[in-house]
Amino acid sequence: MRERKQFAERTRVLVSDEVRQKYFLVYEGEDTELIYFDAITELRENLKLNPLIELVPIVRSYNEAGWSNPKKMVDRIIQNLEERDSGKVSYETILNWIMDFLQSEQILVNNRTLAKYIWKTLEWICCEKLGVSLNMLTEDAQLACEQLICFLKKETDLKNLMEDLNKIIGFENLTYAEGLDKICFIVDRDRKSFTTNQYEYVMEQCRIRNFGLYLTNPCFEFWLLMHFEDVGELDDKQLLENPLVTSKRRYTEQELRNRLPKYEKSRYDALTLVKNIDIAIKNEKRYCENLEKLESTIGSNIGLLICEMRKM
Repeated sequence: MRERKQFAERTRVLVSDEVRQKYFLVYEGEDTELIYFDAITELRENLKLNPLIELVPIVRSYNEAGWSNPKKMVDRIIQNLEERDSGKVSYETILNWIMDFLQSEQILVNNRTLAKYIWKTLEWICCEKLGVSLNMLTEDAQLACEQLICFLKKETDLKNLMEDLNKIIGFENLTYAEGLDKICFIVDRDRKSFTTNQYEYVMEQCRIRNFGLYLTNPCFEFWLLMHFEDVGELDDKQLLENPLVTSKRRYTEQELRNRLPKYEKSRYDALTLVKNIDIAIKNEKRYCENLEKLESTIGSNIGLLICEMRKM
């Protein structure tokens, strides 16, 4: 996982010596939550967010696309931080550095076939040329990267690329500062992919490491529904069970579409919703906000995150 590279280095604000605190937002979904919190960032002054807080989205590296299990996301963030701090990096991480760098250079944009081919080639190089597995650690990331790129150039048409290794090595390193910043996981209570044992594990790891865990049961769309005054009229049992009501949509998403026409997970009017965030915070109080109880109870604690980011 990596920071979305549109944020500057940590800065001081106004004329004071206070340093911005970064809230790193790790989303279970790849689109819906990102769109929503981008809207919060755009309207942050109107929402009265603390000006000393900077929202930093964490996006998926190449081979993490499609992940939805919160345990996998927590474990990957922990791995990224441990590798950064120890200097021992897995070959899988280096492969992701290379892939994400190629994407940032617009080489792999909208070309899944080429991306898949390059990833498979890099895997083959690790196994056949370097004799290493992807989970093997190396203390010399620069040498490993040099070797991979050298073989990659021989096996592909990418002859004139990646001459500057410094642009690749550490490309994904998080700028998270323990004790100052906060990593926040924003996830759904999906019983099909998030078991009770995993739920307990994720809560424990977040507690130990001072990560934030913000969960909506049954799904993020329910938090979006809370932005409407009439959410209390919905059937709580139907919301919790969230059954399929059409061939493609579940109850919660369909009710959201009834109130937000043309809603799609990857495209919707988040700005209009965010303007009603105080309604959502008020509505959330009608449901469960307790993280332990949210495992089996309808509700959310995302409103608590918004309130926390407003504190001065």
